[in-house]
Amino acid sequence: MKWEAKNKMVKLTRKTKLAIAALVAVAIVLIVTVPYASAQTVANNAASNIKTLHARGNIYQVINSNTINYYQANLTLTLQPTSTNGPHKLFDVVGGTLVTANGDSYTFTSGDGAVFTGRHEVLLQAQGTDANGQAVTLKLAGYYGYSWLPGEVALHIGAKLETDNGNYTLLMRAPI
Repeated sequence: MKWEAKNKMVKLTRKTKLAIAALVAVAIVLIVTVPYASAQTVANNAASNIKTLHARGNIYQVINSNTINYYQANLTLTLQPTSTNGPHKLFDVVGGTLVTANGDSYTFTSGDGAVFTGRHEVLLQAQGTDANGQAVTLKLAGYYGYSWLPGEVALHIGAKLETDNGNYTLLMRAPI
């Protein structure tokens, strides 16, 4: 007797695909908005509302239009929600660091941003200094959605770091 393994494929109808997409969209909105809402109802002091974003990825600098330097980088930002009403959530950047594999370090002390729940986007601008005390600005844009890892929601980040030594591009990812 010979046993044959057959590939069994599941075919999804258009209605099923739409239902799955709607369910995923609702889950993502809940994942993003519930921590802000629950933090406000549980505690009234500002320190308990603080959220921390940890992202990893690479930082790139283009030199002479044909040379690219890139290093691994870790970004940590401390965010404090300021307004959670409506389709966008506003927050302030109250601290943070960007550390690269080549030893460069940047410290962020202020800034602001917003989460747009309808479009699954995050925008922020943070000001800080490098290790020499020179001013730097981080301009970050990202979108959140399911990662390639099963069941993980991730924030995909593209950012520009403006320094006296030139501009850098950051491409990062943060689990949320």
